Amino acid sequence: MRTVDRHTKEGILRAGIAAPSADNSQPWCFAWQGDDLDLRIDASRSGHVSDTRYVLSDLAAGACLENMVIHARSLGYAADLQPFPQPDDELWVARMRWRHDPGPPPVEPLARAIAQRHTDRRFPWSGSIDADAQARLNAQAQLIPGQRLWWPQTPHARKAALDVIRQAETLRFRSPTLHAELFSSIRFAVGWHAACEEGLAPTTLAVEPPLRPVFQALRRPAMMSMFNRLGAATVLGWRSAWLPIRLSPGLCLLVIPSTARSDVLAAGRALQRVWLQATLDGLSVQPYAAAGVLGLGFVAVEPALQQSLSRVGPTLRNLCAPGYGLVFLRLGHTRSAPRGRSGRRTLESFGALQ
Repeated sequence: MRTVDRHTKEGILRAGIAAPSADNSQPWCFAWQGDDLDLRIDASRSGHVSDTRYVLSDLAAGACLENMVIHARSLGYAADLQPFPQPDDELWVARMRWRHDPGPPPVEPLARAIAQRHTDRRFPWSGSIDADAQARLNAQAQLIPGQRLWWPQTPHARKAALDVIRQAETLRFRSPTLHAELFSSIRFAVGWHAACEEGLAPTTLAVEPPLRPVFQALRRPAMMSMFNRLGAATVLGWRSAWLPIRLSPGLCLLVIPSTARSDVLAAGRALQRVWLQATLDGLSVQPYAAAGVLGLGFVAVEPALQQSLSRVGPTLRNLCAPGYGLVFLRLGHTRSAPRGRSGRRTLESFGALQ
């Protein structure tokens, strides 16, 4: 006998697809079988060079799972979660068996932040992240077993974190492979003021108006190569990472205990809980995943860049050991939400409701 009605199923899925994903790729597929929900990775929207071994897709899947769990709990539903139920099917991330708990639904404060959560790439941000806010964010991460946040406590640690983030972001522009992947996700065709339902609308990137023509020109490999001879990748790494983080009051790193896919999936769940708590606390958030993903050692770049890439992982592990740093979060306060926010595809495009 089914206990989850169609309206509730739709709400669960809508909460799931509100989760963040790398470059707004939304790499999720859903399939209901009665009260069981299967979450799969969409092969057509995953597996790119930075997503080797599905690291970014697993991270997005974990965030999607946690959104669904939080939303359903607020309605009085619980889920028995089975991660990677069939090991030889690498795209099958999880099966969730839903049941309705008797009694009134529990209070779930994070549920109301699901629709409000967003990435904010503007800067500078102001206002310190006090100890109480840090404690709340730490507690949310630790609710997922094995996950924790690392905060640079000294100027030396913060400088080291800034340097490794800048180095990783610079590699994204120096590597032709990573450059092509990055710019393929930006939907320049919609212009600098409109949103789009998949990928990154230029308006979400917070590029200053005078720099927009130059940035748009850099999508061409020949142009990027020419500018790189003048140090453009270094400047872009400095502008996209070092400067906004340097001018922001908060920085933390999500740390996982191992590189197993199950721990990356769990990291996505922890990341979402931290981000939702930050939203409730009125904090703006920008994630930086390049350093962590490149540092795991799964991503292949051009031979000339291998030496630079090989330094990222050890530097991160020296900072946050034990464990592996996966995603940095820049935190701060702004007076308003950004005008441009990433859209979502139609619910039907993720799989049919039954």
